[in-house]
Amino acid sequence: MLINLMKQNKVNFKRIYGTSSTIANSVRFDSRYVTKHDVFVCIQGDNHDGHAFIEDSIAQGASIIVGTNEDLLKSYYRQYEDCTFLVVEDARLAMAQLAVLLSDEAWTKLVTVAVTGTNGKTTVAAYVRSLLNQLQLRTTSIGTCGIVTSKEKLDFFKSTPTTPESADLHALFKLLESEGEKAVVMEATSIALDQKRTAAMTFDVAIHTNLSPEHLEYHETMDNYKQAKMKLFEQAATAIVNIDDEGMAQDILDTFEGKLLTYSLKKNSEADLIASNLQTDAHGIQFELYTNGKTYTIRAPIYGAYNVSNLLAAVGTAMHLGYDLESIVDVLVTMENPEGRFEVIEQYGSRKIILDYAHTPAALDQLLTAVNAIPHRRLIVMILGVGIRDFGKMPKMAQTIEGRADEIVVSVDHPGHHDPKNIIDAVCKGFSDRVQNVSTAQTRAKAVCLALDLSREGDIVLLTGGQINGAQFVRGKAIPHSDHAIIQSYFEEQNAEKVQSTIS
Repeated sequence: MLINLMKQNKVNFKRIYGTSSTIANSVRFDSRYVTKHDVFVCIQGDNHDGHAFIEDSIAQGASIIVGTNEDLLKSYYRQYEDCTFLVVEDARLAMAQLAVLLSDEAWTKLVTVAVTGTNGKTTVAAYVRSLLNQLQLRTTSIGTCGIVTSKEKLDFFKSTPTTPESADLHALFKLLESEGEKAVVMEATSIALDQKRTAAMTFDVAIHTNLSPEHLEYHETMDNYKQAKMKLFEQAATAIVNIDDEGMAQDILDTFEGKLLTYSLKKNSEADLIASNLQTDAHGIQFELYTNGKTYTIRAPIYGAYNVSNLLAAVGTAMHLGYDLESIVDVLVTMENPEGRFEVIEQYGSRKIILDYAHTPAALDQLLTAVNAIPHRRLIVMILGVGIRDFGKMPKMAQTIEGRADEIVVSVDHPGHHDPKNIIDAVCKGFSDRVQNVSTAQTRAKAVCLALDLSREGDIVLLTGGQINGAQFVRGKAIPHSDHAIIQSYFEEQNAEKVQSTIS
């Protein structure tokens, strides 16, 4: 039974009220999804305390209740003696440990890779998934773009936009292992690491991309933010580090005790993997890869120096997992890009529409450099404030784009409970008085159409930011949203108007 398993695996708990032989099936933290013989863990969230939903979970069939409020759990035991009540010091850690046990430790049967960093997590995860699959290791990626297995995008409810809560994460590991997947690469956000969603497991590879200001609405200080990300490297066997990053690379190098590989875009670097002599054309990028005293010419269907850096992280991961470099190099020419990350849409005339998630000043700066390397007539860029993120970075987005585009559209992603106008105003405060080429729209859907209205043949339309799990988060609700559908509808209407004009 679960309690006996906890004792055998030295899972700490303070007190138990009830029998230690209670049956348990799955771990839940949301009482609405509890079924018979589930474990309900009382998690303290931003707006709710899970202890307030104990009776609801019992009514739904929960057999074990886990929480930190001993007096409350003890009082409930007097009412529900058929249930077991477990008192713990740390509910989130307990949830992770219980999830591991009830998934039959499925994570140990998979190769596990985690990526952390302010920018690039989604792209690196996609590159790792693509590379390992081409090397015949069936691999799934978990992150902002959803859950993509070696075969398909999986319809699996994620409890958070990027890194699932531990209860869902280990249920997913068990499902993937049962379906024949052999490896998982996942994005590990700073908030997820701080909230112990990845606790109670060790990753085969931990990847670091970079560090710049982000999520300060949660972490409050940059040091707290960095220390949250550093936690990943305390639970990993090997590591990949971007030594071009001044934010936290040295911290990892100074403290990590496992096998470590570094990567860089600087030719004179002492990194293990160095990319230089980058050349871009309409089909992607070519560069020289230096490693172990050898030089390889690499061709890949990617754009931007920062994506070459992301590709090196994937290469290092495959090397850590025992693949020889020649085999790795052979398949890089067919790498797959993640949806919405420098995704180029070219089926609507001679203009290029590029979707990229860039939602921080650093990411936007790198993206603009990459886009401007592609031949074009005019550049129309949509930038956004993100209502569920730090307001302090919003003016910096405007400062980053000023003077680098022919037309700028300012709008909002995921307004949350904020007035979209206030978010747009926060972004626009970053523009100088001399800026004349700025338009605004109060929803992303309208902003996409406005950017397309401003474009002509030969232009590039760059749509930054983007949907999370196919939705916009507005006042606590996930409103379905698809840039692709909006773009398609826009051009269908344009064509219909042309036809009607011809008939008239």
